Amino acid sequence: MNPGDFFQPLSVPMLVGILGALICGRKTPFEYRVWLWLPVIMFLAIWVLTPTIFWPMIHELYGAATGKIIRSDAEAIQLAHRWIIWDWWRVAMIAVGLVSSVRAISLLVPAKSSS
Repeated sequence: MNPGDFFQPLSVPMLVGILGALICGRKTPFEYRVWLWLPVIMFLAIWVLTPTIFWPMIHELYGAATGKIIRSDAEAIQLAHRWIIWDWWRVAMIAVGLVSSVRAISLLVPAKSSS
């Protein structure tokens, strides 16, 4: 089972949604646009970190678990701990994106007066 089979296709509608919200809110006050930019920034950071940090670690962990890559128990444990720490950072970034999205849809933006 490959988790990428689920998460990679899911990232397309997520990207469309957060970019769509950002584009639709481009004329709103700066204080509001910050809440629209945060999910985009978090998404891009996760998009960069996943193939550069996580995939190599997952490959190494899988190789060590199957015996295709020789690692001592201490090295494998250290790698697993490093992966867990990085993954909690990723969870935190996801949480920031979610909270800022919810905050953006919760704020009232005053309509511009035509006078």
